[in-house]
Amino acid sequence: MKLDQFKPVIDHLGKWLQSVDMYSWGEPLLNKSFVEMIRYSATEHNIRTITSLHLNNLTNEQVEGFVTSGLDKLIVSVDGATQEVYEQYRVEGNIEKVFDNMKRLVNAKAKHNSKLKIVWNFLVMKQNEHQINLAKDRAKEIGVEITFSIMRTNLKDDILGKVENNIQKDAKWIPDNPDYNPYDLEKKTRKNPIKFCKRPWTETFINWNGDVFPCGCVVTENKYSMGNVFETSFDDVWNGEKYIAARKELLDQPNELETICHLCKENGYYTP
Repeated sequence: MKLDQFKPVIDHLGKWLQSVDMYSWGEPLLNKSFVEMIRYSATEHNIRTITSLHLNNLTNEQVEGFVTSGLDKLIVSVDGATQEVYEQYRVEGNIEKVFDNMKRLVNAKAKHNSKLKIVWNFLVMKQNEHQINLAKDRAKEIGVEITFSIMRTNLKDDILGKVENNIQKDAKWIPDNPDYNPYDLEKKTRKNPIKFCKRPWTETFINWNGDVFPCGCVVTENKYSMGNVFETSFDDVWNGEKYIAARKELLDQPNELETICHLCKENGYYTP
């Protein structure tokens, strides 16, 4: 998405938005206007703004940009505490580069007295669960917060795939610690399915090409799109027949359109 496409979206939605999440599929830093987009959301419109990066590549300009742009939270995805473990999931990633880039951000944050919160997020899986304490020590040494999340190898498959298929496919990744395993291996069910999904009422996801989805966690294929903000006003998309059908689906009301919300229910990710 180009900066001149991004600005009108924020201009229109800004007065309602509580938070803007500047990430989904792919690496946000590939967008050359990324820091300017953050600044427009966080500083020009005073909206809480968050991003998530793998942080293998970071220029000096981006370091300065992040800590002065008004960005509230920067999540760094690091699934391991040593190169040998990290690269099993983050293929061809360089963990020392990531650690160095986190340190650069921490130093720049102190220099500018920035409010930016830097959080290391560690997906716990079989190959790295023995490094949780080591990761805590390393995070403390670097000067960042750390969070530990349940195993997830592919967000789309996790939500849209059958549990028994996911368990078979992810066998080598499923941790021994049940606290980080999203599945009940005996019953072959999800441990904590969503009981009621509010997302079609409380959030929206706008893809790089303007396609709109009820959430950013599942798909970006055009066939699941609710509409396109570069072709239609957002208000018309939000109140359009596809969004209405999605909400009816979640309320167990009759509707003639099958949306992505139908698939979530069908595969047990959402279980009312």
